[in-house]
Amino acid sequence: MRKLMWFALAFAGGTGLCQYLLPAAWQAWAGAAALLLGLGLSSLWREKRRIVRLLAFGLAAGILWFAAYSALFLTPAEARVGTEETVTMELVDYPEETDYGARATVRLVDGGLLGQAVYYGDASLLSLGPGQRVTAPIRYYSALETGGEESTYYTAKGVFVRLYNQGPEAVSRGRAGSLRYLPQRLAARLEDQIAALFDQPAAGFISALLTGEREGLEEDTVSDLEEAGLMHIIAVSGLHCGFLISLLGLLLGRRQRLTALVGYPVLLLYMLLVGGTPSVVRSCVMSGFLLFAPLLEREGDGPTSLAGAALVILLANPFAIASISFQLSFAAVMGLMLVTPRVQGALWRLWRPEGRALRAVWSFLASSVSASVGSFVLTAPLCALYFGYLSLVAPLTNLMVLWIAPFLFAGAFLVVTLSIPLPFLAPLAAVPEVMAEYVLWAADFAAGLPGHAAYLSSLAMPLWLGFCYLLLGLCWFTRDGGRKWLVAGVLSVAGFLAAWSLPVLSVRNDRLTVLTVDVGQGAATLLASHGSVALVDCGSHYAPRGAGGAVADAMAVYGWDRLDCVALTHYHEDHAGGLDELLSRVEVGLLYLPQLGDSEDQGALQAEVLALAARYGVPVRYVEAVETAELGAAALTLFPPLAAGDTNEEGLTALCTAGDFDALITGDMGESTEELLVEGYGLPDVEVLLVGHHGSRYSTGKALLEAVTPEIGVISVGQNTYGHPASETMDRMARRGMTLYRTDLQGNILIRVHDN
Repeated sequence: MRKLMWFALAFAGGTGLCQYLLPAAWQAWAGAAALLLGLGLSSLWREKRRIVRLLAFGLAAGILWFAAYSALFLTPAEARVGTEETVTMELVDYPEETDYGARATVRLVDGGLLGQAVYYGDASLLSLGPGQRVTAPIRYYSALETGGEESTYYTAKGVFVRLYNQGPEAVSRGRAGSLRYLPQRLAARLEDQIAALFDQPAAGFISALLTGEREGLEEDTVSDLEEAGLMHIIAVSGLHCGFLISLLGLLLGRRQRLTALVGYPVLLLYMLLVGGTPSVVRSCVMSGFLLFAPLLEREGDGPTSLAGAALVILLANPFAIASISFQLSFAAVMGLMLVTPRVQGALWRLWRPEGRALRAVWSFLASSVSASVGSFVLTAPLCALYFGYLSLVAPLTNLMVLWIAPFLFAGAFLVVTLSIPLPFLAPLAAVPEVMAEYVLWAADFAAGLPGHAAYLSSLAMPLWLGFCYLLLGLCWFTRDGGRKWLVAGVLSVAGFLAAWSLPVLSVRNDRLTVLTVDVGQGAATLLASHGSVALVDCGSHYAPRGAGGAVADAMAVYGWDRLDCVALTHYHEDHAGGLDELLSRVEVGLLYLPQLGDSEDQGALQAEVLALAARYGVPVRYVEAVETAELGAAALTLFPPLAAGDTNEEGLTALCTAGDFDALITGDMGESTEELLVEGYGLPDVEVLLVGHHGSRYSTGKALLEAVTPEIGVISVGQNTYGHPASETMDRMARRGMTLYRTDLQGNILIRVHDN
């Protein structure tokens, strides 16, 4: 009986209940109730007594462990939120650059808190390394939110509080150079060597492949890998650990005992080197079961080792149950265990070729396709939930690149590590670089195929996905037969074509389509008319998919593959931050920009925007007088900046007109600048107003509302700490009888203007 498996599964279930359902006050009672219920049921089902007791004990242990861990790590940290004090922190990794300075993962040396924290300081932090200590006045912020939005991002990583610098720092050596931080130093050395050996974009890809560090990846590379379903290549997991163990086994002459005794410590060092993410920890634990089971004269058991890996991770941090990496990794392996064998068996029943060479080719094809399908079946709902899209070409791209992935990993690993002590081996880097370029070419090719992905921002695609799983369930739990799978496949394809075409056809004949994309606390509005498409703003810090990705996804849903122009109202990240990702996926004909005035603090962002335009070959036009651009059966008018001294007031205004319909976008301008807009230009009555500054109380003033008399107000906003949208602004618009829509409540907001 798989005792460990039953206990670990129940333990994970207990932590999941606490994370998503059980309030903290109920957790101790729920743990005790689970234990008593298990004892009662085991006396009734005597033939299943052991399993029932294991499940009950596991569930109770999971609940109680989560409650105890939370009381020890999270509750004391939350009690300090909003307070300030001077503390000493020890860096546990190298700092990362942010928009406003730098951040580092730290542990408090004298703060009395357990677990890790994230410290936000200025750019001088980038000169420090792991082990060094910083003493500084800080303010405590909650780890249960990001940008005012509830989040499990930090706690799933073992971070239980955020610290923001409030004054001068004092730096000391601390434990820099100690053995404790050897993995971090090795990882940094590998990244430096990779940068020296390879050119971009191969350097960024190989760094991500070997170390999991994605900072060096170019935006178009990330986009291609996501769209082609190849992100698992650079998400360090079982694939990479398998490559490493296979390489070590080959170097050690395939001696099983020696590979276990020597290779496993190397694998554990690699786990620490790449940051100990749930996916790589899961793989290391499972590899340990696989390597040592034969030495202990035990058979390896996949489900038990998988459950054991989950138990190890959740004992270290029960909040990891909410990690996207944890959930995707375990779902993929479960799919490989449950679904892949049946798919592979069906493929072999479909055709059994004769001849050794032909059988070898078919074996590779069947294995690759069945593995892709198996992992896809259980990870697809998670991808849809977290990312809003599904890559449909993943089986194809896996066929194209998985055969080369082991050689790429082994070649890059050997060249990078050996060229450090033996620099004369550096020319050999040309071989893995060519292989990396092939993988990137394959990703770019697959991401450009029509229908390569399903985007779930429209209702049709989620319905199609549910339909597919209904068909899968019917086929799985009914009698075997090849015909039912064929029928299900045909129905799935037909459903996809219908779900893909319905949104495209619904807007094809509109005189104007106004689509405000949900990008979190930011702004992005698409304007489309008879095949011409424009975008006003593209930015947000907090869009789950990234603002540029969210806009590109929305365009794909409605069949818009090109932007005639993009206009940025002003230089703030929540209006321009998604431009890089957008340009990596969508062709843009022209970029309209405001000329930077007195607010020189945004000069760096303007320079970044101009550099992106140059990189992607997009012409730039500064709006210094009224500009009008034809947009199919509509027209887009851009008004130049009207005020100075603040970035919000130095922005553009956009008016889109289609017959008697007008939509006005004012960016983040305040009431005083709105008054200048009303006085300076003869604005028409508008049907739709994109509410200024995300509903700030300082925008959408009385003068503007009286001048343009809008009927509909659209507020592009996410959860935030600014109080957007303000109650007084909402009241002003409500008193005028406006119908209000919000992206944080309704998601993407679509307004269609029909031809008369």
